Amino acid sequence: GAGAADDEDVDYKKGAKFSDHMKTLSSQAASEFSKNNSIQEQRCLLPVFTVRDELMEVIRENQIVIVVGETGSGKTTQMTQYLYEEGYGKWGIIGCTQPRRVAAMSVAKRVSEEMGVDLGEEVGYAIRFEDCTSPRTKIKYMTDGVLLRETLKEDDLDRYCAVIMDEAHERSLNT
Repeated sequence: GAGAADDEDVDYKKGAKFSDHMKTLSSQAASEFSKNNSIQEQRCLLPVFTVRDELMEVIRENQIVIVVGETGSGKTTQMTQYLYEEGYGKWGIIGCTQPRRVAAMSVAKRVSEEMGVDLGEEVGYAIRFEDCTSPRTKIKYMTDGVLLRETLKEDDLDRYCAVIMDEAHERSLNT
């Protein structure tokens, strides 16, 4: 017998694309999360918040610390702010490298929003051919290449009180 398939093209695979469905659900959940919680509430709900005090204690007691956590746990956006909140910004810039330009820009934008400051002021970013910082910048996101070029000019990096090498496992020529 003649069925619906004879009359029209039906994409049977479309409904079976589970990954597409999960992406849609995930982005809906993320937007629901941000709609229902203030920026400060969102910060407190991130997994990294539960270990904030222990993390800061370990950082105070050690020159080099390796932090491992799930994607989305808040390491990238929160650790720079924790250092700033603990007063590290008094002694220099808190730097955080990102493997990609877009990440450096978008994370800096998010952190500036969380801190309630203008992007390029207390929180900024630097990528190749674009420096969005000011003399007031205390948290600076940058690509690995920018930090590498800075070390070539100023090998002791005295302007920095802390440098976070984010996504350091993504090996590149620069890391």
